[in-house]
Amino acid sequence: MAMESDGLNKGHPIFRNEPSFREFNKTFEDADDTLFSFLNEVDAETLKEEQQQPAQVFISYNRSFAQRDPRTQQVVAQPVYDHSTQKLPYAFPNPQERHSSLSRAQQAACLRVLLAWQRNVEVDKADSVVWHATHIKRSSEEQLVQQRIFEYANTQKERIYEPMKQLVLCYSKWFADYIQQLLPTIPTASYATHSGLPQLSQCKAVNVDEANMENIELLCRVGQVRLWPEIEIKQSELSSLRVRLERYACPAFEAKTLTQRLVAELKQRIAVADEDVFVLPLDAILLLLIPGAYIDLPTEMLVSIRDIPDSAFKSFEFQQPFAARHCGWHTNSRLLSQAYAAFAPSQWLQFNPDASVSVIDEQLHQDEADNDELPSQLDYKLQPIEETVPHIKQTKTNSALISWRLRNAEAEQGLQIYSSLSLAAVHDPWGKHPLGCHLFKLETKPECGCEVMSKYELLSAWLQLKLLQTEVGHCTRISLRDFIPLLEQPLQLTAVEQQLQDLYNISMPQQLCHLHEFLKLLRGVAPGEYLLRYTTKYKDKLLLCQPLMAPTAQSFKLHDLITGTTPSNIDFLTDSNCYLPIAPTLCSRLHEEQQLLPCAFPAKAKGVQRAKKKLKVETKPKLVQRISSSLTKKPAPKKHKRRSQRQRKRDEAKAKEKEDKELDKFMCL
Repeated sequence: MAMESDGLNKGHPIFRNEPSFREFNKTFEDADDTLFSFLNEVDAETLKEEQQQPAQVFISYNRSFAQRDPRTQQVVAQPVYDHSTQKLPYAFPNPQERHSSLSRAQQAACLRVLLAWQRNVEVDKADSVVWHATHIKRSSEEQLVQQRIFEYANTQKERIYEPMKQLVLCYSKWFADYIQQLLPTIPTASYATHSGLPQLSQCKAVNVDEANMENIELLCRVGQVRLWPEIEIKQSELSSLRVRLERYACPAFEAKTLTQRLVAELKQRIAVADEDVFVLPLDAILLLLIPGAYIDLPTEMLVSIRDIPDSAFKSFEFQQPFAARHCGWHTNSRLLSQAYAAFAPSQWLQFNPDASVSVIDEQLHQDEADNDELPSQLDYKLQPIEETVPHIKQTKTNSALISWRLRNAEAEQGLQIYSSLSLAAVHDPWGKHPLGCHLFKLETKPECGCEVMSKYELLSAWLQLKLLQTEVGHCTRISLRDFIPLLEQPLQLTAVEQQLQDLYNISMPQQLCHLHEFLKLLRGVAPGEYLLRYTTKYKDKLLLCQPLMAPTAQSFKLHDLITGTTPSNIDFLTDSNCYLPIAPTLCSRLHEEQQLLPCAFPAKAKGVQRAKKKLKVETKPKLVQRISSSLTKKPAPKKHKRRSQRQRKRDEAKAKEKEDKELDKFMCL
């Protein structure tokens, strides 16, 4: 009986060491209730942007936590997408709800004018009248909008460049692969500064200030180039490439056969030259024209100066500049262009050694491979999940060698220059009509409009159009945020040259004249192997460095210089040049969908009046002042004034006489 009573007192073993029933007997509204606490808990990510603006993270009440991407563990900025429409998910940033001074009809007419110019079609006369009539209003409003966008970009810089992190990570891996392939091909010697050469802006001629590119001739083309009758970048391709960007972004080194053919052609022409010869790739010309203009541009390249055999002349061979060690606009564009070339399926044109061409259809080969009979037993290799997917190397590359002369008014023949560049595409299967250039421009502020092109992009487009002797190039503008194509912009040679003059005050004939004087100055350098570099310490110089037999205290190793920095965008974000204004004449998909004029506030909707705050008129309080009795008295006549003056003098005389008598009494004592 005692054992049974002990068992009854202890209860069932499953309920032992449990809290009292009072812990479970709480009401739902109790603050200590577990379920109540869980349901009313607010995620910290939800209140993160509370001080800046209304948060966009917590949109639905279906869940109490912010949605995160399981692959990256990052908060999803836009958890709900509407795929039933093709409209852009952007809105013009107008927190102050300003309205345009133009009406909706006027904005629509001006927008039609810009679209007609952009598409190279005839402008309607009625729209042209409205365009000229609203010139003053548009100009004043454009300045105000540009200022508002500048303030918006500075305050929201971290959010604007948040999508750039993926590109920075991809470029870091791209740079590591690039260095791995580059280091075996460059010397391991130590370098020291040999002399300082002036930059091109300081190389001015005495009597002339203009030069031209003449006698441009395409010598040879090698490799494979994309066949593009009509340029079309599909959104589905860009969306897929965005996910696979790291896999397809790999260094596009030219094949040895391509390099050998170009080198053989160059050697053959240099051997029979009866003058100084300069070998300048496209990127080398850009480095000489604008060294250090942006933080994400190359700053070093190797230069070889040799004597031509059996001649008194020299050959000056500039190598391809080393890749930039800082991330920014231009590294993003380069990464995307190389990844798209390796990813997007297309027809390709093969340049054969006998100067003939042949078309290669990737899709046709793929269909033939799919139709082949597959063996019954396939070897399946299981890949560990920790291993990264191997990179897809771009095997289809091409290069063109172009001969041209740089001549000013004083020179009779000019300087003989050979330049190499890659062709973006060709329009015809015979390769006679190449595309002048194809640039990818990532728009950092797609909700505001299309940015103007940077100085480097405009110069690159101008040189490619000039060397390939074509009038039209192409620029594909893509949103940095989600890789949505915004605009397919044709680039004309005259328009690009005018933009350089208007935006950056760069005259191309003057720049070519400076390049002519710089190359003439380089003739006095002794033959040898050099390194030409730019540093921010000497902003007006280009340092010509020479290899040393033994390292010294002032020398540096080329390998350490190239590998000493890990690519990042920190310097780019803190740079003062990290801003491009909005182009007032470019209309993207945003402007067409919202019927919004570039660089203008949204027009006020018809029948909707802006809520105006009633201004409270405050009456000024009356000041209470003490007024003396003397001010209230009426002015006395002149006679009364004279009498008072006489009486005052008499009183003063009597008072003085009385003081004298008292003083005499005191002296007598």
